[in-house]
Amino acid sequence: MDALSELVDWLAPRGRMDLRCLFGQDWAAPHEAIGPWRAPFHILLRGRCELWLPASKTLLPLEEGSLVILPHGQAHVLRTAGLAPDEDMRPIRLRKGELVDLKTNLPRPAKADTDILCGEFEFPGRRRSTLLEALPDPLVIPFGQRPEYGWLQGLVRLMAHEIEQQNAGAQAIVAQLSGTLFTLAVRACLDTRPELSGVLGLMASPRLAGALKVMLDAPQHDWTVASLAERCHLSRATFAREFARRTGTGPLELLTSLRMELASRLLAHGGQDTASVGEAVGYRSEAAFNRAFARHAGLTPGRFRRAAATTTG
Repeated sequence: MDALSELVDWLAPRGRMDLRCLFGQDWAAPHEAIGPWRAPFHILLRGRCELWLPASKTLLPLEEGSLVILPHGQAHVLRTAGLAPDEDMRPIRLRKGELVDLKTNLPRPAKADTDILCGEFEFPGRRRSTLLEALPDPLVIPFGQRPEYGWLQGLVRLMAHEIEQQNAGAQAIVAQLSGTLFTLAVRACLDTRPELSGVLGLMASPRLAGALKVMLDAPQHDWTVASLAERCHLSRATFAREFARRTGTGPLELLTSLRMELASRLLAHGGQDTASVGEAVGYRSEAAFNRAFARHAGLTPGRFRRAAATTTG
């Protein structure tokens, strides 16, 4: 399995589409923080708008054909481009729908010049993820302006068609496609963001991607900086320097994070005792594994397993 598929499988995202927004004239739609284990997304099908992030005081213009994901669920506002602070706006009303709800500020929504699909990704394991930590926040994919994103545009069009037509099975189809949307967005990010860091920085580096691959394929192996460098056909010094520049951490530190992420997944799924989970991620001593896991997760493997069972039960 390739590195992205492996990390997405560990994260196990669930997607859902629950809102369509049809706006005209001046409008502003605030969204409260919902993180860290839920990530809202918005697909701008028609029109132009702005994304305002109050925490960082960041304003981003969004063009028609844009996908926005906020990986850590921060508060944000979608609004008319160039909206003045004291601008009078029509009230936004919510209409309940069978497949998705509708928000609009128009008496006749068909006349809207802005069309946005909104949903969220949920990460049910509630555990740290090297993939989530590496994603830009916000992640903006301008698929409408990039011909090479035709595959993503095709998926979005299919989702919009299912929501519009509401034929038999539409809800199941939209839910499945929403989950796929997350992986496609990360792939698009990999293709266009050379400055990526963390595990995404490794995936984007032809010289270092091999190190991440073997860590994921054999996390139980007794890897050293030298043996990882050998897999990348680099000297130990060059490998360590480039790895730190790409990820902001050392190879063995990232290996530990990946091991603990996999251990969290195995503990949450059940079926193995703590010693077996520790052995699966490279710890021959259960006591050593318990200490390493507690440093990473803030609680012991046993407490983590019980908390995970409560969350998913």
